[in-house]
Amino acid sequence: MCNRSFLHGFLHGTKWGETVVALIKVMDLEELLARGGQRARALGSPVLISHTRLVSEVDPLSFFAAGEDLFTGQRSYWADQDRRVQLVGLGAARYVEANGTNRFSAVETEWQSLLDNALVEPRDTHMAAGPVLLGGFSFDPLKPKSKLWASYADASFQLPRHLLAVMDGELTLTFNVLLQPDESWQATAIQAADEQNKLMERAHRLTVKLHPASGKIREREPESYHRIVEKAAGHIREGALEKVVLARKMEVDMDHVISPGQVLKRLHDQQAHSFLFVFERGASCFIGASPERLVKREGNRLISTCLAGSIPRGNTPEEDEQLGQALLEDHKNRVEHAVVVHMIREAFESECTDVQIPEAPRLYKVRDIQHLYTPVVGKAGADTSLLRMVERLHPTPALGGYPQQQSVEMIREMEGFDRGWYAAPIGWFNHRGDGEFAVAIRSGLLHRERAVLFAGCGIVGDSDPDSEYEETWVKFRPMLSALGGISRDDR
Repeated sequence: MCNRSFLHGFLHGTKWGETVVALIKVMDLEELLARGGQRARALGSPVLISHTRLVSEVDPLSFFAAGEDLFTGQRSYWADQDRRVQLVGLGAARYVEANGTNRFSAVETEWQSLLDNALVEPRDTHMAAGPVLLGGFSFDPLKPKSKLWASYADASFQLPRHLLAVMDGELTLTFNVLLQPDESWQATAIQAADEQNKLMERAHRLTVKLHPASGKIREREPESYHRIVEKAAGHIREGALEKVVLARKMEVDMDHVISPGQVLKRLHDQQAHSFLFVFERGASCFIGASPERLVKREGNRLISTCLAGSIPRGNTPEEDEQLGQALLEDHKNRVEHAVVVHMIREAFESECTDVQIPEAPRLYKVRDIQHLYTPVVGKAGADTSLLRMVERLHPTPALGGYPQQQSVEMIREMEGFDRGWYAAPIGWFNHRGDGEFAVAIRSGLLHRERAVLFAGCGIVGDSDPDSEYEETWVKFRPMLSALGGISRDDR
């Protein structure tokens, strides 16, 4: 028999017309946990249990905020560019982590070992539901890790204890647990229901409210960025490489402890057509709004994006159109974009069939900036997993440079700081191998009252240090605005 408080936890707040469905789902979870307990005892090792149910409408941002009390430091959020997919992960059934150059295969191997004996019900959910890993990778595993990024491994993925997934308007709530051989499945079921009940009740009551904020920008040695841009452009003119992407960072000291939920809300409201992401690790939070997909897999279809070459948005429609046309005709930006297209074409043609790439780029516009954009589509080969493709592509010339190895070595030597997860692959993937990764640009690392923001530019032989420096300010704007309207004048 079901425990009375357990049933109440799942059914409380449910519409009367949904009671029978909810009851069936409760029984499904109890049965699944009982089977999982038997399997764990037989194997003498933990077994992954993943149970998904439909839920009534709830705002994902409110659900993220609702997890602050129970799961602070263990929250993740993801939204794709058109908000077709939104994921909120609260708590961790497991972290899958790895360091070093074999991190991609290490994550894939550990994930598969968790799935080998897993019990997943139901199996016919949409691609964003069920057991899903959310997280990312560092830009360069050979760069010594700084104190700033101490909480973030070279690869770190959260298997959420509770996952709210929205796909094409359908909402599901997944409970994941690694059930130990000696663990009471009855107690686990009661605790799961209690936690989900609290989260859903709070999310339905909660509205993320934005409060006025002020802060002070600390720009560290901007003249050093001019020097390394000039030095890199010289190396490129001498033929050492074709392009390198050089970044810089700035710190913003706020007058209050920064709320990831409020920053996410501003990004959501201000950065339409961008990927949104949040990854908390303890007291730190990596957050941003990236316009750039790295790669997506749905079934055997792979999609990537060439996004390189940029110019600010105009203040009027006429100016905006003029700037966009100037970007399309600008030699430096077209060369920079062509390098990215060439590299991604090579990667797709080595791993895919039926590769499709338009002959010329078009414009991709977000709030503060517009880019040259070329989509790439292909049919995945039999041995081409999503993580294999992520490893094959990272870093693209839009994030590192070209050739890949020489540009990463130059970044490691010249930038003077640890990028951590900035400009690296971040995203999610499921138990069937589907998922999506973006590149973590337009981003920052939050820690109590301080935000550390990152921005970079593609450097070629004729790059002008002053112009590149000014372009970084354009790329800092999304995060400065999301912090509460901080501007360049706040220095």
